[in-house]
Amino acid sequence: MPSPPDEEFRYNGWLVLLWPTFARRYEELRAEARRLKTTLSPDDYVQHPMVKLAAAISRLVTRVVPQDPNAPEYRLRGSLAGFRRAKGHGLPPRYRLFWVFSSRRKIIIFLYVNTEGVLRKEGDKNDVYAVFERLVRRGDIGADFEVAYARLEDLESTPIRPEGETDA
Repeated sequence: MPSPPDEEFRYNGWLVLLWPTFARRYEELRAEARRLKTTLSPDDYVQHPMVKLAAAISRLVTRVVPQDPNAPEYRLRGSLAGFRRAKGHGLPPRYRLFWVFSSRRKIIIFLYVNTEGVLRKEGDKNDVYAVFERLVRRGDIGADFEVAYARLEDLESTPIRPEGETDA
């Protein structure tokens, strides 16, 4: 089992960890939002799609999902039934955010958020659900909470703190 990070980041009593793929994508969005803040007017900044996406992910990670990571609206069926996903909540219409969690351990691991090239389009080979399922099948993402949690240490990943939306 991986040891907890040196500094724990808890939201609503849940320890929040970020899978390396998700952490990289989230950091890229946050960096782009910081860059845009220096180049855009305040009005243009808050309306920019990348800034809105970074803010929505931050809200989901730090406030919305930790309220109830197993809420019925997040549940998936079929081969992805062990995972949860958010849609809406400020995410653009064809975006999805995936995670696993353990109620017993009070830990949420955010795994994946799609990119502009992988949007929701049912039946398409690049549909976000099809891509996420391939990542799981290939072993790029842990097949369940226990596997993902154990692999965080193997991947030599130090989870980063999900910052609040104002830092996006």
